[in-house]
Amino acid sequence: MSKVVIIADDLTGANATGVLLARKGFKTGTYLNIDRYSKDNNCEVISISTDSRAISAKNAYQRVQSVAQFFKDDDVSLFANRIDSTLRGNIGAETEALLDILEDHMAIVVCSFPSSGRTSVGGYLTVDSLPLEKTAVAQDPKTPISQSYIPQLIQEQTDYPLGFIPLKVVLKGCSTIAVQLAKQRELGNRIVVVDATTDEDIKEIAKATRESKINAISVDPGPFTSALASQILEDSKEKFLGQKTMFVVGSVTDVTRGQLEELKLKHRPLTVKVSPMDLIYDDIKEKEIERATKKLLQDMDSYKIIGVATTKNKEGVLNLPQIAKELKISEDDVANRISKGLGEITKRVMKESKGKIGGLYTSGGDVTVAVCHSLQSAGIEVKDEVLPLAAYGKILGGSYENTPIITKGGLIGDSKAMITALEYLLTKISTNQYSNKEEKIDE
Repeated sequence: MSKVVIIADDLTGANATGVLLARKGFKTGTYLNIDRYSKDNNCEVISISTDSRAISAKNAYQRVQSVAQFFKDDDVSLFANRIDSTLRGNIGAETEALLDILEDHMAIVVCSFPSSGRTSVGGYLTVDSLPLEKTAVAQDPKTPISQSYIPQLIQEQTDYPLGFIPLKVVLKGCSTIAVQLAKQRELGNRIVVVDATTDEDIKEIAKATRESKINAISVDPGPFTSALASQILEDSKEKFLGQKTMFVVGSVTDVTRGQLEELKLKHRPLTVKVSPMDLIYDDIKEKEIERATKKLLQDMDSYKIIGVATTKNKEGVLNLPQIAKELKISEDDVANRISKGLGEITKRVMKESKGKIGGLYTSGGDVTVAVCHSLQSAGIEVKDEVLPLAAYGKILGGSYENTPIITKGGLIGDSKAMITALEYLLTKISTNQYSNKEEKIDE
């Protein structure tokens, strides 16, 4: 089985990179050392800790080399050297160990971890906009850092020739980066440091690596390995792995709107705005339900997170007392019509996507009830607390029994709460499979 082998200088790092790929649907295992590893597993991603960050460069070299030698003759599509995000440890020696075993490979070093505030510009690593040598890590008692310039830091630890690709090249995109990578190989450089400031930069570097046809060793704190490994493993996949999550948001609070905006910035979900007004009136609700369902189904394959929300701004909030008076019903009845419409959209998407939705997130008590009713659920088996007043559980009964779900009140949590909940949910469903079989649910 084709696989990815991540060699990390500590256990935390092994787990940190492994979970990035686990969230994308790849079966991942972390091992304390090579002696604990068994080839009788079905993992696509294998992370092994050498516990070599604070030891001598010679011993670090030997530990990494032994792991590389162990896997050399296996069907390994990518070897990765997981390094510390602040460049502590024996980066040069460990990379050299891999290059000595994999003689036709080139090590591509991408030290950026944008979501953790680590970015590389001009070859200099900054942490929350501060040069690395100006941060607390410079005084680390075990592995202090005295400089921020990545190429020099690594070159001092290895005899292999090293090249550098600056941000101005990266910003030109995949094809330009691929050309520069090929030139670095022609120059005989076995190690190439590449600038990056965003996750998009890192994805472009990963695409370029594939386009250049270079046998690459990824050297990074996680994101580059995740991006490159994902592309490699997806190319060889035969099963549909890693289901999607769907959020259903009926709350109209400022808190919820802020959480949606933060989610949009980090994960770029497919969000379909549903007109709550259209869901209230019997003569037009079907058209709106069908429109939202169709939009989600036709575009969902490009997203890991999809969902519906009733409003994105204050101007979209309805005057429920006025509508209730007009229709001669209670305000609760008006709100329930909106919730039932959202529940119906959820049911149809779950059914027609044929198993692609692996987990649900609902915001607002009325919406949660409506979704449960639409899926013919008896309730929710509560399993865990994701954050205060936000619960994780599984649907009880109905055609979607045991489907993971997170429920949260509209006024609960800070601006990152929705991100926290959906990332939790993605991890829970990351290795689930779906088979495109028709889902059955009573109409």
